[in-house]
Amino acid sequence: MENGLERGIFELLCYMIVSARNLEQETKMYGPFRLVDAASRLIEILEESGIGDEFLSQVRSMIEANKYKVMTDKEGFVAFLDDLALKMVGRLKEAE
Repeated sequence: MENGLERGIFELLCYMIVSARNLEQETKMYGPFRLVDAASRLIEILEESGIGDEFLSQVRSMIEANKYKVMTDKEGFVAFLDDLALKMVGRLKEAE
């Protein structure tokens, strides 16, 4: 890999592909966990490459603060996913 961005993206792709394979044998709730974890990792890659912004940093903080609820508080995890989805859609609408 020539630079950090390429390496980061390649590592994220590896994580996503291996996760896809492992999900066949993991519990149902690990799918949503893996997806938000991948989103957090992507935001981290963007930040390290100078491409991130304050909104994405807030999203990443929100993910990191809530993603492990999947193991102890399923309802809380689902509520977090609902809030996160609304936050993202709201931002998308603002950009129109």
